[in-house]
Amino acid sequence: MFSIRFFTPAVVNEAGWPHAGAELVVGDGRVCFLVDLSCWNIAAYQHQWREGIARLAQGAPTTALMSAYRGNGHSAHVMWALWRDNGHVYVQEQSVVPVDLESPFDPDDPYAHVGERIPASENALPIPEWRCDVEHLHAANLGLRWPKSLG
Repeated sequence: MFSIRFFTPAVVNEAGWPHAGAELVVGDGRVCFLVDLSCWNIAAYQHQWREGIARLAQGAPTTALMSAYRGNGHSAHVMWALWRDNGHVYVQEQSVVPVDLESPFDPDDPYAHVGERIPASENALPIPEWRCDVEHLHAANLGLRWPKSLG
C-alpha cells in the first residue's frame, strides 16, 4: 500500500508553531509525522503531494513529497524522497539545507534535490527506508486504495 494524508486539523502549539499530523504508509510501514504549516497551508502540501506522486507514476525515476517547507530562511526543509527501481518504490526522509544550495530552494520543484538512493540496510545507514510495489503508487495516483482490503 502507498498513501500520504493529513489526519489532524491545523493547530498551533504553545510555542506558536503551526502544524498538523500526517501519515505516510509505504508497504507494511507506517510513519506519523508533523507537517510544518509556518509557510505553507494544508492545501499547498496536498497539491504538492499529488504532483509528486503523479510525477513518479508517469515515469520519473525520483520524486519528493514535502513535509516541512520553511520559507526563504536558513532552516532545513524536510521531504520524503522517493525512488523507482525494478518495480518497487523506495522512500527515505531527506533534509535540504538552504546554505548548502547554489540557488534558493523552490518548494514547487524540490525534485532536483533528490540525489541517488543509497540503500539504507545494505549500507548499514541509521535511517529508516520503506518499500512498496510500484503498482501501489499508481493506485494512489488514481485515488484508489490498493490492495483493496477484504473486510
